[in-house]
Order: sequence, then structure tokens, then C-alpha cells
Amino acid sequence: MEERSRVLLATLVGAVAGGVWGWLYLTAAGRRVRDSIEPKLDDFVRELTRVRGTVEKARTAANEGWRSLNELTGGPQNRWSA
Repeated sequence: MEERSRVLLATLVGAVAGGVWGWLYLTAAGRRVRDSIEPKLDDFVRELTRVRGTVEKARTAANEGWRSLNELTGGPQNRWSA
């Protein structure tokens, strides 16, 4: 992409983002939209946090399973342990 095209695209994206921000924060209609969106965003963030915890638990269980399997089969051992 040409440098001019990048500058034009960045300018347009910035102008649109600024316009949306101004509408959301400087108008009564924007305030109503924000008031209706914020609880949904909070729920979404809460759900992402819950999923992240579930993924971490699954990762821990998988690592423990691999470790146990390697112990049972005499698999790879840590060569650098003392």
C-alpha cells in the first residue's frame, strides 16, 4: 500500500472514530446507547474472564496428564535436573 493511501486511510479511520466518540459522549442519544451497551460489555468481559480460567484449568490438567504419562512410560526426562 502506498504511503499516501496509508495516510488517507488513517485519517479517515481517525475521523470516524472521533465522530463516533463525540456522538456517544456528547449527545443524549449517545448516552442512551452507552447506557444500553455497558451492561452487555460487562457481561462479555466477565464471560471472557471465566473462559480464561477454564482454559487455564484445562492446560494444567493436560500438563499433569502428560507428566503422568511420561512417568508411566519412562518418556522424556529432564536432562538438566540435579
